[in-house]
Amino acid sequence: MPNITIAGGGFAGVWAALAAAATRHRNTADAIDITLVSKDADLCIRPRLYEGAKADMRVPLRPLLDTVGVTFAQQDVSGISDSAVQTRAGGTLDFDRLILATGSHLAMPPVRGASDHGFAVDDYVSTARLDAHLDGLDMSVARAATVVVVGASFSGLEIATALRDRLGPVARIILLDQGAVAGHSLGSNVTSAIAEALSRADITFVGEETVTEVTARRITLGSGTIIETDTCIFATGLRPSPLVHGLGAQASDGRLQVDAFLRLPSQPTLFAAGDVAAGQADADHMTLMSCQHAMPMGVVAGQNAVLDLLGQPLIRYAQPDYATCLSLGQSDAIFTQGWDRTVVLTGTEGAAMKAQINETWIYPPASTLGREAIFDTILPVSA
Repeated sequence: MPNITIAGGGFAGVWAALAAAATRHRNTADAIDITLVSKDADLCIRPRLYEGAKADMRVPLRPLLDTVGVTFAQQDVSGISDSAVQTRAGGTLDFDRLILATGSHLAMPPVRGASDHGFAVDDYVSTARLDAHLDGLDMSVARAATVVVVGASFSGLEIATALRDRLGPVARIILLDQGAVAGHSLGSNVTSAIAEALSRADITFVGEETVTEVTARRITLGSGTIIETDTCIFATGLRPSPLVHGLGAQASDGRLQVDAFLRLPSQPTLFAAGDVAAGQADADHMTLMSCQHAMPMGVVAGQNAVLDLLGQPLIRYAQPDYATCLSLGQSDAIFTQGWDRTVVLTGTEGAAMKAQINETWIYPPASTLGREAIFDTILPVSA
């Protein structure tokens, strides 16, 4: 029986599994076996973790996969060969086609003490650890806590402004970045609105600065400044899964370079999607490490893995439409369109858009919908 293995249970992996199952069904190719392997039993709604680790941010994988006829293997993938994946438990899973979708992790900087004393909003477990720590902070006026967020790009901005809502007006919140302007990597169209939001939230931005040491009670900056704090949260970018190493050509940020069909040119039985893959979104732009790209990439990779086994023409991946929605607190967000990030919505209208994205659009269809409805949601017949 020909089989497809999907490594990774994040956005790209789950959407790949659902699209592969839909393509198999519509081509009457029930002989193809599809297996999703992930170390986690749930899909973590990672883009929402700046809000804290809430119960509805984990979606159980097995009920959804059972509904569409995809086998779930809860294993931690440790290596990949030409025709099998190895697990940390010592087992192997053979494949005829593999979709690598093992995502990314926080790029923790090589700062002394960061791993021991720093916090992160990277996965559900690390976020729950931060939650427990924040819940124990003393928010009395006499001993207002100081919280430092390192990294003032997308994630750091969302974490810092959410902390103001969470901790109230007494807490001192500091946002650090190597750049001179908060959100500089997001472009000049949004930096002034970001600066205004930080001012309204009474968040202190410190630019052109680095962290050189983190202890249990303070952090030391590159300038020699010492900040007394027991809460240092790192939001210093993402690094693709280490499973990409040795599989093929890599982009400058470590992601695998894939062709127009999301296949590895050097290994035609391997496809890659999501944060491990650098795909061509349009003529001028590569995909980003974002669920906005991971979900459609997963759909195309899932389709193509089945079509390739069937000897049918593959589907080219393209995603020319690009938008962002940056949360700046419970009642403020910036929604932009286009790669130049033209601002379309701000304030409460932007926040409403962010809620729609976070609470509805990025969730997979419910298993209770049934197989056909799930297929139609993930892969409309007209697609």
